[in-house]
Amino acid sequence: MSWKLEVYRAFFLAFGVFQVIANLNYLLLKDGIKLARKQHQEIPSTVTDKQMKIKVTLMFSFGIVFLSNGVVSFATHSLNQTYYVITLILFAVYASVEALYYKYWRTFGFSIISILLLIGFIML
Repeated sequence: MSWKLEVYRAFFLAFGVFQVIANLNYLLLKDGIKLARKQHQEIPSTVTDKQMKIKVTLMFSFGIVFLSNGVVSFATHSLNQTYYVITLILFAVYASVEALYYKYWRTFGFSIISILLLIGFIML
């Protein structure tokens, strides 16, 4: 496996672990949504707590998907590129819909980064 694919495998694992731990804390802690606002600054400060909770729940869900792809990849010593592409497409679609919904410059930046991750993987 090329070193570029190894970097993506490591990214999937690390990103998944971070998203699961951070967003699970935000969902479980009493002031978790307040803390989530500090991390997710790509979202406008005017969003409601309900909208922020939806964001945290979606990011937790994506964390599980990224983490499971990474764990399976390391456990089997192989990388199923189809699963990686599907995950990155779903993540890019999610980020793009979020950007169109909020129409906020930081959210568009988040969307562009997710699209670049997808393009980078496809070009490998």
